[in-house]
Amino acid sequence: MRVALYGESAFAYYLVAGDAPSAVAPPSVLDKSCYPTQATLDYVRERMPYLTRPVHCLVPKWERCTLDDVHLHGSSYPYRSGSFLRIDHGVIVSCPELCFLQLAQSLDLLPLIQAGCFLCGTFGLDPSVPSGLMGRTPLTSPRRIGAYLERCPGHDGLARAREALRFVCAEAASPPEVFMRLVLGLPARLGGFGLSGSVMNRRIKPSKRAKALAGRESLVPDLYLPDCKLDIEFDSNAEHLTARQATLDATKRMALESDGLKVITVTTSQLASASAMRHVAQEAHARRGTRLRLRCKNFALRQKRLYQLRWSMDDYLDEGWVAAQRSCCRSSALHVEVF
Repeated sequence: MRVALYGESAFAYYLVAGDAPSAVAPPSVLDKSCYPTQATLDYVRERMPYLTRPVHCLVPKWERCTLDDVHLHGSSYPYRSGSFLRIDHGVIVSCPELCFLQLAQSLDLLPLIQAGCFLCGTFGLDPSVPSGLMGRTPLTSPRRIGAYLERCPGHDGLARAREALRFVCAEAASPPEVFMRLVLGLPARLGGFGLSGSVMNRRIKPSKRAKALAGRESLVPDLYLPDCKLDIEFDSNAEHLTARQATLDATKRMALESDGLKVITVTTSQLASASAMRHVAQEAHARRGTRLRLRCKNFALRQKRLYQLRWSMDDYLDEGWVAAQRSCCRSSALHVEVF
């Protein structure tokens, strides 16, 4: 017997996965043996305690299920090679690109864009460490998602997935960076300030003088607008920086400014305030030589919907598991502090 994680459950796996699995399962693996039994569900919950209930499973044809805490999704779609990956004994998962397409069937546009940015980011969630994050290689990219969608004509959710993909960013390093990109970069009809053309965490080669100031061979702006040489930095710990981190941030800023870049710093409290981010957007537009024009009816309502997004995706993970992981983190920190 086997189980195929679908949609929200597949996304929960990717939120905490260190890297994308490399073992490709053949499309034919999705057969009648994928109908879950109580034993297979117990095994999945033991191996993956972070999954919320119900567990979403893909089966070749929908049938009524008498098991508790499982949601079956039937599909006879002719999936191509690479659509499923093996992650454990008897457990397969939709590849990141198919996971995005499956999420498009249930999520509204804004949370779907956010989920896509998470899949294409350089981080995963790890509640057992103080930052709550781990670094990793991006699971996929907007280009790879787009290529996969082109090979899925007629699939449910395809139109919404294509629309959302237009706004998915790559290489974000944290959930707040994702949200900052959405607030500043989305068009007004989606509640954003329309700063298009930005790239995230893309390395740039500094001048010799900037290298000497920064003490490093390359610099990585958080949110960079190449056309006007503007870097918008997210500073999550502006009030609690260590001396070393404060020095690194200061030298990075000096180096960027010495090469003619303008640097704007956004703090957590600013990011949480739509009015404060409006000022940031106005300053960015001024640097670009344009004016902030929000030609959209009910912009305030649309931006309110955008701000209703949670920065983290903890809601996709089991609440008890997240709490236990954070408790272990606090206990470890206390142990270090005492000893």
